[in-house]
Amino acid sequence: MKKSDLTCPVCHAGYRRIELTTQRGAKGEYRCLLCNEVLETFDGSTDVAIRLTVQPEKTFETSLRSN
Repeated sequence: MKKSDLTCPVCHAGYRRIELTTQRGAKGEYRCLLCNEVLETFDGSTDVAIRLTVQPEKTFETSLRSN
């Protein structure tokens, strides 16, 4: 078993990744739960589980208008 962390390059959400090298998994891809960016593509050679651990704060820009 291998444990590692992933960070979304777009929204900076943090994920925990666990890979079971002794089991085959499903082919496919994993997308960020917050912004839908592709984080990893799986070939099915190992079983991988990914879990959201750190949800970044959303910041909103406000523009001030002069009257």
